[in-house]
Parts: sequence; C-alpha cells; structure tokens
Amino acid sequence: MKKCTNCNTSILDDARFCHICGTKVIAATITCPDCHISNPPKAAFCKSCGYFFSKKNTPRETYDAQYSINFKETNSIAPDLKEYFFKDFREQIQEEQDLKKYNQYLERFYDSDFGKNFEVRLNQLAEEAYSIHAEQDGNVQLKVDQMISFNFNNLLDHFIILFCKDLNSTQLSEEILAYHDAKKETVDLQLLILDYLQLKNEKEDFFIDFITMPVRKLRNASVAFLFPEKDERIMLIADQTIFGSCKEGFSLTEKGIYWKAHFEKANKVFFHELTSIKREKDWITINGHFFNVSPSVNIKMLKLLRKLKRIYS
Repeated sequence: MKKCTNCNTSILDDARFCHICGTKVIAATITCPDCHISNPPKAAFCKSCGYFFSKKNTPRETYDAQYSINFKETNSIAPDLKEYFFKDFREQIQEEQDLKKYNQYLERFYDSDFGKNFEVRLNQLAEEAYSIHAEQDGNVQLKVDQMISFNFNNLLDHFIILFCKDLNSTQLSEEILAYHDAKKETVDLQLLILDYLQLKNEKEDFFIDFITMPVRKLRNASVAFLFPEKDERIMLIADQTIFGSCKEGFSLTEKGIYWKAHFEKANKVFFHELTSIKREKDWITINGHFFNVSPSVNIKMLKLLRKLKRIYS
C-alpha cells in the first residue's frame, strides 16, 4: 500500500483518491536524465529518446524497432535498407515539399550522380549496421535505428537541397548541410538558427541585435510571449504583427523557443523537452502546440527544431 501525500493515510495501490481527505493520487513517474521527459514508473526505456533506465540489459523486444533489419542473412541487409530509405524519402517529400512531385524527385534521383553512387553508400551503411548488431548489447536495435535515421536524413537533405532546387516548394539553405554532425558544445547556435531559418528571405521583421531593436517592440514581446530565465541568452526575436507591435511572434534563445500566435496563448518549449515536431497542413505543431508563421518558415522551423532536438537530447 502507499501513503496519501496530504494526510499520510495508507491507501490502496490502485486508488485514484484518498478515502479520508479526497486528495487526488498522483501517479509516480520516472524522469529521464537525458531528455527530462516523464515516463511510466515501470518503463525500461524513455518513450522520447530511448534512454535505458535499468543498468541491466533489457530484452530487445521491449523496444519497438523503427528499422526492422534481417541480420540473419548478411546479403539481405542492403535491400532492407533500400526499402526503408525510399519510404523515408517519400515521407520527407510529403512533409517538407510537394508529394505530387514525388515521381519527379525519383526520376531526378536515378538520373543524378547522387543516385548512381547511392548503392555504394547503402552497402557502407549495411556494413555499419551489421557491425553494431554484432555487439549484441542490450540497446543494439536503438543504436541501429539511430545510425540509420541519422544517415538517411543526411543523405536526403544533401540530395533534395543540392539536386532538386527547381522541384522544391520550400527552398532550404545549403548552409544547413554543414550542421549534420553539430555538437552542443561547439556549435554557434545563433548562426545555426539564422542559417536554417533564412529570415532575410522572408517578410517577417526579425532582430538579433537587441541594442538597436526598438524598446517598444522588446517590451511588448517581453509582456506577450518572451519570458526567459535569468541570464538566458536571446538569439532572435521575430515580429509577426501587421503593424509592428511585436505582441505576437516568436523568439529563440539558448534554451528553447517562445512564441505567441494570433488568438492563441503564449507557449514555450525548451530544446531538451522537444518530443514532437509535426507538419499539419500549412502549419506545424511543437509538442502538440500550434505554431504558424508562413508555409516556408514553418518547414524551416520544423527542420531547425528537429536538429536542435538531436543536438540537445
């Protein structure tokens, strides 16, 4: 039996309320030490980043594999990877570009030097996946998934950005390719943000020099949506208002993103707490919260936050 947190009465383990004082029982959770997300008390892995809570090796069956590879037959690894690659390819075009052009992207892929050299890279990834699998430790499938996902993302970004400019609905900067291996300790965060968002090509007003930013705008942003912690460095503030009041917009700091959309309440999410960044029609959601600037900025923000999620996790 457990104790009521209010009156210390012994209550049943499955009780929802204390039978003496009526206090609601708060379910125990495990906080992940890596990404700080709350998990069920008996979880073996973090639901967000896959961190192992137990020091003992946990059976692989407890982890839902993203890429199920047949390692029993060495020759089957590359074909399995190829199938998953084109599945990810289609999903990335659907999420970031125009799915109606997918067949054109495929034609470009096979006609390009990138496509001609793809089989070589695929065999290299197959060898790397097999080497990870051969370690046979408790989180081997997680390691395989992370390696494949990381490399597929890099390959697709490289191809789409460099070889498909005329097909792309959202133009992504070549500069972001330099951040594939970015580390939190060494990356210039403000430069990364500017390279991903390329706001100089957008209509929104933005500021990175807050000495020259109008005091009225900075004050309005601070009242409406920007509530940084003490000494939290602000990297960028963008004004989304029609008349330039900066009562709506977004800001990126060294720790997270703050924003307020029209008719919506202010939101903030720290980078280490990012769990879900999804495209929903012409807008995106950040941990389930509505975010909308413009179709192109939304896609660039989606990619930026996914990069920051990887860097800060």
